[in-house]
Amino acid sequence: MRMDRVITTGLLAVAALAVMAAGAPARADRDGHRGWHHGHRGWGPGVVYAPPPVYYAPPPRVYYAPPPVYYAPPPVVYAPPAYVAPGVSIGLGFNFR
Repeated sequence: MRMDRVITTGLLAVAALAVMAAGAPARADRDGHRGWHHGHRGWGPGVVYAPPPVYYAPPPRVYYAPPPVYYAPPPVVYAPPAYVAPGVSIGLGFNFR
Protein backbone atom coordinates (compact mmCIF):
# COMPACT_ATOMS: atom_id res chain seq x y z
CA MET A 1 0.00 0.00 0.00
CA ARG A 2 2.77 2.42 0.88
CA MET A 3 4.58 1.95 -2.45
CA ASP A 4 1.37 2.68 -4.36
CA ARG A 5 0.96 5.91 -2.41
CA VAL A 6 4.54 6.95 -3.18
CA ILE A 7 4.11 6.27 -6.89
CA THR A 8 0.76 8.07 -7.00
CA THR A 9 2.16 11.10 -5.21
CA GLY A 10 5.08 11.24 -7.61
CA LEU A 11 2.81 11.00 -10.64
CA LEU A 12 0.57 13.75 -9.27
CA ALA A 13 3.60 16.01 -8.74
CA VAL A 14 4.83 15.41 -12.29
CA ALA A 15 1.35 16.06 -13.70
CA ALA A 16 1.03 19.31 -11.73
CA LEU A 17 4.40 20.51 -13.00
CA ALA A 18 3.39 19.65 -16.58
CA VAL A 19 0.16 21.65 -16.26
CA MET A 20 2.04 24.65 -14.84
CA ALA A 21 4.66 24.45 -17.59
CA ALA A 22 1.96 24.33 -20.26
CA GLY A 23 0.35 27.49 -18.90
CA ALA A 24 3.60 29.42 -18.50
CA PRO A 25 3.61 31.07 -21.98
CA ALA A 26 0.13 32.47 -21.41
CA ARG A 27 1.22 34.14 -18.18
CA ALA A 28 4.54 35.38 -19.53
CA ASP A 29 3.07 38.50 -21.20
CA ARG A 30 0.15 39.26 -18.95
CA ASP A 31 1.16 42.94 -18.63
CA GLY A 32 1.87 43.50 -22.33
CA HIS A 33 5.60 44.02 -21.93
CA ARG A 34 7.50 41.67 -24.14
CA GLY A 35 11.14 41.94 -23.22
CA TRP A 36 13.07 45.04 -22.28
CA HIS A 37 11.78 47.23 -25.15
CA HIS A 38 8.08 46.93 -24.22
CA GLY A 39 7.11 44.87 -27.28
CA HIS A 40 4.48 46.16 -29.68
CA ARG A 41 3.77 49.30 -27.64
CA GLY A 42 7.17 50.82 -28.34
CA TRP A 43 8.75 53.32 -26.01
CA GLY A 44 5.87 55.74 -25.91
CA PRO A 45 6.06 59.53 -25.63
CA GLY A 46 8.57 61.09 -23.31
CA VAL A 47 10.71 58.00 -22.92
CA VAL A 48 14.35 58.73 -23.69
CA TYR A 49 16.64 55.83 -24.32
CA ALA A 50 19.81 55.78 -22.31
CA PRO A 51 22.35 53.00 -22.52
CA PRO A 52 22.97 51.09 -19.35
CA PRO A 53 25.68 52.53 -17.10
CA VAL A 54 29.18 51.20 -17.41
CA TYR A 55 30.51 49.75 -14.23
CA TYR A 56 34.22 49.61 -13.69
CA ALA A 57 35.77 47.06 -11.44
CA PRO A 58 37.57 48.47 -8.41
CA PRO A 59 41.35 48.37 -8.50
CA PRO A 60 42.78 45.12 -7.26
CA ARG A 61 43.84 45.06 -3.65
CA VAL A 62 47.53 44.89 -2.97
CA TYR A 63 48.26 41.52 -1.49
CA TYR A 64 50.98 41.13 1.05
CA ALA A 65 51.94 37.62 1.97
CA PRO A 66 51.39 36.90 5.64
CA PRO A 67 54.35 35.99 7.78
CA PRO A 68 55.18 32.30 7.80
CA VAL A 69 53.39 30.26 10.40
CA TYR A 70 55.34 27.73 12.35
CA TYR A 71 53.00 25.02 13.46
CA ALA A 72 55.54 23.29 15.70
CA PRO A 73 58.84 24.29 17.23
CA PRO A 74 61.94 22.85 15.65
CA PRO A 75 62.90 19.43 16.97
CA VAL A 76 65.16 19.50 19.98
CA VAL A 77 67.90 16.95 20.39
CA TYR A 78 68.77 16.51 24.02
CA ALA A 79 72.31 15.57 24.91
CA PRO A 80 72.80 12.71 27.30
CA PRO A 81 73.20 13.80 30.93
CA ALA A 82 76.90 12.92 30.94
CA TYR A 83 79.15 11.92 28.13
CA VAL A 84 81.02 8.74 28.81
CA ALA A 85 83.79 7.92 26.43
CA PRO A 86 83.84 4.39 25.18
CA GLY A 87 86.06 2.26 27.29
CA VAL A 88 86.06 0.51 30.64
CA SER A 89 84.49 2.31 33.54
CA ILE A 90 84.72 1.32 37.18
CA GLY A 91 81.79 3.50 38.13
CA LEU A 92 83.81 6.20 39.92
CA GLY A 93 84.03 8.58 37.05
CA PHE A 94 87.44 7.31 35.96
CA ASN A 95 87.69 5.89 32.53
CA PHE A 96 90.47 3.56 31.59
CA ARG A 97 91.27 2.87 28.03
